[in-house]
Amino acid sequence: MQPQDLREHRAGIVSEVRVVLSAYFQPSETADIITAQLAWWADELHDWTREQVVWALRKWNRDEPSKRPTPGHILSILKRQRGLMEVKRNPPPRVADDRPAPATAEEAARIMEDAGYSVRKFGDREAAE
Repeated sequence: MQPQDLREHRAGIVSEVRVVLSAYFQPSETADIITAQLAWWADELHDWTREQVVWALRKWNRDEPSKRPTPGHILSILKRQRGLMEVKRNPPPRVADDRPAPATAEEAARIMEDAGYSVRKFGDREAAE
């Protein structure tokens, strides 16, 4: 992005953030603190499109309406969504299940006997002696 385009993009993100944050309690902060906070938001989110940021801000507001977001919350939503979209685009390959069916009780008993073990059953006195 060209410097002018980046400035406009960041200003757009800051505008969207201000709209969403206006729905939450706003502590009285000095102008320099507010400016620094909004710069923090722009720094964290300028790699995303304005539409993506708006979507994530609204998702946060629907999912957590009483909790004021931080840039990290919104970034987490965006990254999670990107991962979900990537899995949809490139699903992991299915692995063939070539395992044999589990042995039946009779087959297991025969295998144990062939290996030299005696199989005792509950209440079987002869096998216990």
